[in-house]
Amino acid sequence: MAIRRSFLKRHYALGLLTLTYVLNFLDRQLLAVLLEPIKAEFQVSDTAMGLLYGLAFALFYATLAIPVARLADQYSRRNILAAAAGVWSLMTVLCGTAGNFIQLVVFRIGVAVGEAGGVPPSQSMVNDIYPPSQRATAMAVFSSGTFIGTILAMVGGAFIAQHLGWRAAFFIVGAPGILLALIIRFTISDPVRGQWDESSANTKTEQTRLWDSIVMMWRRPALRCAMIGCGLACMAGYGIGYWSIAFMMRVHSLSLVQSGLLIGGLGAIIGLLGSLFGGWLCDRLASQKREWLLKLPALSLLLSLPLMLLFLGWDENQKISLGNHAIPVAIVFYCLGGFVGSWWAAPTYVAIQELVEPQQRTLVCAVLLFIMNLIGFGLGPLLVGVFSDMLTPLFQQNAIRYSLMLIMMMYIFAMVFYLMSSRRFNSQRYDASAAIGSIPS
Repeated sequence: MAIRRSFLKRHYALGLLTLTYVLNFLDRQLLAVLLEPIKAEFQVSDTAMGLLYGLAFALFYATLAIPVARLADQYSRRNILAAAAGVWSLMTVLCGTAGNFIQLVVFRIGVAVGEAGGVPPSQSMVNDIYPPSQRATAMAVFSSGTFIGTILAMVGGAFIAQHLGWRAAFFIVGAPGILLALIIRFTISDPVRGQWDESSANTKTEQTRLWDSIVMMWRRPALRCAMIGCGLACMAGYGIGYWSIAFMMRVHSLSLVQSGLLIGGLGAIIGLLGSLFGGWLCDRLASQKREWLLKLPALSLLLSLPLMLLFLGWDENQKISLGNHAIPVAIVFYCLGGFVGSWWAAPTYVAIQELVEPQQRTLVCAVLLFIMNLIGFGLGPLLVGVFSDMLTPLFQQNAIRYSLMLIMMMYIFAMVFYLMSSRRFNSQRYDASAAIGSIPS
């Protein structure tokens, strides 16, 4: 009976953390589906919208995530997560009250401040809830929050925006997170740090200064290359993720709801299935060779890149007839690319946490998020907007097509860094030695 209670408690905690990540990503991604109506109301450029979604958010999110994670490594991760969820949800509601573009930027920054305390404590808790043999699957379940959040944002958000306006979408999406913050605070506990790591029971970690800890992490080649690869993959992923609905509306002449259903509905469901399959596959491959935690992401990007280029380049006049509806053929390649392209995230999160001591896992997650968000979230959508504004005089509505093709080239560089990291992963894993601090650089 005690074992069953422990089993249920563990899965309940994972479910609640995943739900929190769903709302985290829902609040963040909602702006992607509201891009066109907000741009029309405030009369701003693609560059300004890329700045609003990307760099303005990422600068605060990425920078604050590191000191917040440091606090979470020393104090209650649960309490920090609950407070963060309350803040980002309230600021999402306030986005709906913005009277001009500048006010929207300020409230968007407020969302970033709250979300900075969301993912690092959550990932660290997942890693301490489950043993190593189950971590990739558990992290894949947690990572599914990105796809579920995307589905809700792009389908639900599109429907609300088309019928009630874009402001109502912010109100309806933000409010539930305030209640969730209370549920987190009073129904789950903070797991014991490093309880599944054999060497952690006999190892005491000296508290080092924040900057010294970050420098130590950066000097580990396997960790450094994995983080850079992840950041470059995110640059392409966030770029196409933010602009894909606008691409479907401008190039394929679909409505807001039609684009949301195809990209955020069908595409995100396929991505969710791919993420869960990738976690399952990685657990089996990595049970024999742990370097598959980094080889699988490289394989994922290799398979996804040509499919995404086909999605972007396919003739918009070619359609598939489903009853009374004509579906662009290009969406088939988007779904296939999304399935294989979703394998890389969960193994990456597990890999970087296995390269540090248990007491540093929240911090290393924050450092990874700093790179992912500053490089990926901050620059990816912004660069697509800049390219689009530059290419519009030549290519008109097709400018967004070629801008997205350019940003997808980041996958090539990301693959190289993942493979470089996999070569040194086994020798630099924390579990490989009780003296991880002696890893050569």
